[in-house]
Amino acid sequence: MRQVFFSIIIVLMLAVLIFLVATLPARIDKPKEPANFVSSQSQIDYANKLLSKGLKSEAAQSFEEYLAASQINPQEEARLLYKIGSIYMELYKYEKALKSFYKAEMLNPKAEFAQEMNQKIIEALENLGMSSQARYELEARTSLGQEKEIKVKVVARIGKKEITDAQIDEALKNAPQWMRKSLEEPERRLEFIRNYVGQEVLYTKAKRLGLDTKEETRQTLEQLKKQIVVEQFLGKEIQEKLDKISPEDVKLYYEANKDSFIEPAQIKVSYLSFENESQKDEMIQKLKKQEGKPREASITEGDSGIAGIGQAKDVISGLFLKEKGQISDPLKIKDKFYVFSILEKRQKRQKSFEEVKSEVEYEYKMKKQQEISQDLLKKALEEQEVEIFETANKNETRKNK
Repeated sequence: MRQVFFSIIIVLMLAVLIFLVATLPARIDKPKEPANFVSSQSQIDYANKLLSKGLKSEAAQSFEEYLAASQINPQEEARLLYKIGSIYMELYKYEKALKSFYKAEMLNPKAEFAQEMNQKIIEALENLGMSSQARYELEARTSLGQEKEIKVKVVARIGKKEITDAQIDEALKNAPQWMRKSLEEPERRLEFIRNYVGQEVLYTKAKRLGLDTKEETRQTLEQLKKQIVVEQFLGKEIQEKLDKISPEDVKLYYEANKDSFIEPAQIKVSYLSFENESQKDEMIQKLKKQEGKPREASITEGDSGIAGIGQAKDVISGLFLKEKGQISDPLKIKDKFYVFSILEKRQKRQKSFEEVKSEVEYEYKMKKQQEISQDLLKKALEEQEVEIFETANKNETRKNK
């Protein structure tokens, strides 16, 4: 009986073993693609779709999320970083563009897009007002591939303390772009450096005299501290909202305010002056031949005066009715007569968006900055339940909320 029982057990075990062997191929896991492959590819497709729809800021963020979650080779990462940087250039976010470009350069210094990226790096630095750094970068990047150390340029010295070009650029960073642009002219930049150095010298002297420790100075510093803290708060809040401004917003502002971006009509005239009206025929003939040493002047529509003559608003409006080559009748201005010849005439012209893009962007951002500041102040006053009491007269007090 015991032998039969063991025989049955052995048969059952063999049957189970045969079953396991038979089903083994079906239960062996097949090699799978990485779990994140599909999701990563979807993220790239999604980012490209956002880009194609004009949602550039969102596309850049999506590409960055992909880079943070994926492991790709340095060459591919560099290529994608270059793409992200290019998007930020179109969004005028030059700091973020530089961050992407520099990392791409580090990952793949010899990328096929290196030359284009170099140009964009220089452009970004210029737009940030870092013209000196841009010049150094340009010099280093055009040195035929040779490693070249970027030297520090000293522009002034106070005793043993050196003032560098980079410090001047840093001082200019908060200035509007149009102002930074004007300071690229050597003479104006030199004047700014002189003022900067002068302020440093006076500050050092004031400290030696102990003026920085006086009670009045401390009170003033406390007020300045409040202003700085408030400005930092407003700056942060405002910048977050300004960063959301897209090139499309700037273009729409231009379209809605085209009249503000018109180049006015302009004429160039030559003229002769004389004392007696009886001389008019003689003077007209001289002016036709450009004899008698006629003076020249450029006049912009809307001007109220003429160089060398002075106020002549009514005369100017009449001159703009003339065509090129025509000569005016004698016109009396103050105690003299004048005849004018229209040498050149340019009609007023609508400036294209590309011509005034920087100006439009600055104006639009300034307008938005004012709106955001007013809105923040209004909300802050409401949150704190502020009441302001104004004395209308000696016997009446009025409460404002």
